[in-house]
Amino acid sequence: MLNRDWLIQRLRPVMTMIKSRWLRGVLYAILIFLAGIVTGTLLAPWLGRTFMRPPQPRELAYHMLDRLQGGLHLTDEQTAKIKPIIEATGADMETIRRETAARVHQRISQTNEQISALLTPEQKVQFIKMEEEHRRRMQEYHREHHHHFGPAPDEPPPPPPPN
Repeated sequence: MLNRDWLIQRLRPVMTMIKSRWLRGVLYAILIFLAGIVTGTLLAPWLGRTFMRPPQPRELAYHMLDRLQGGLHLTDEQTAKIKPIIEATGADMETIRRETAARVHQRISQTNEQISALLTPEQKVQFIKMEEEHRRRMQEYHREHHHHFGPAPDEPPPPPPPN
């Protein structure tokens, strides 16, 4: 019996050390996980703006020209003839984007008019406030994130719903 008690006394610090190592490992794993969450939360918006945004038409045109030059080994003469075609396509794509944005805003305005016609006077006031707040948030978002969706800076926003 004495040997058993002696063994238990000798193993107690070892068992405590093993438990604390295990606990330390769990704590480190939790800290690493939390650091990943914080890092991801802080970096995700920047990464999204930088790498996940759709390319601009001009960027697409130059990317297309680079791809053609690299894949087809174009001569300087061919590049000189193809470049204006691709640049015109980029300009057309920008025009299409602007026209599409204008159509979307026009449709939203029509929808707002239809909804407004069904609302009480109090609801109309609240609806106008909601739409103005939404428009303000969207403009702020686009300004902060340099997105090129919606109307370009020289295009007017859609009108608010009628009273």
